[in-house]
Amino acid sequence: MTPPESALAVTFGLVRRTLVLAALLLAIVAAGCASDGRELAATQPFQTTTTRPPPPTSAPDSEVSESGLTLTSPAFEAGGILPDSATCLGANIFPELNWGVVDPRAVEIAVSLSDQTDPDVPILMWLMAGIPPAETGLAAGTQPIGGFETTDDYGITGYGQPCLESYADGQRDLQWRVYVLPQPSGLGPGHPGNEAWETVRNNAIDTASLLSRRFNDS
Repeated sequence: MTPPESALAVTFGLVRRTLVLAALLLAIVAAGCASDGRELAATQPFQTTTTRPPPPTSAPDSEVSESGLTLTSPAFEAGGILPDSATCLGANIFPELNWGVVDPRAVEIAVSLSDQTDPDVPILMWLMAGIPPAETGLAAGTQPIGGFETTDDYGITGYGQPCLESYADGQRDLQWRVYVLPQPSGLGPGHPGNEAWETVRNNAIDTASLLSRRFNDS
């Protein structure tokens, strides 16, 4: 006959083994529920905050050439907000632009506006060429004698179309640029924008830029 102490020990051992097996079973079930056989993706930087960081600036606020050529506007600061007067919310005319005296070799000046939000896919929005080299700027919405406008990347001649507000939501980086040409561009009114833009960029001996921004939350 088994002594009482031995019976208690056997019983205690059986209970302990039962508890251990139950714990193991629960662990296996929990692991199975928590995994569907796929690895969890690594945490991304933007997932550690409630606000995603803004996209990097695609173009500098301003560029000054080695000769000191600059492009400025009293309508906005470099990198600032393009005023409503230059959009469909206002008069929809280009703002006053100033660049000062240019290289004495200049025979023609050109000015462009392009969307540089995606630097890999810039969009020509406006180009005026044929500007006399004696001009030191453009008054808002005016065209000097000899100046003319080509088409833009939408096939439209002149400034203001399409309306800036027609863009996708978010920030738009709009770059103004002046080009100093040592020879006639050979362009004319309504010239295809892609060819005109390439011509002035390839032949310029001096250039400067000014960035403006617009935000569309519609």
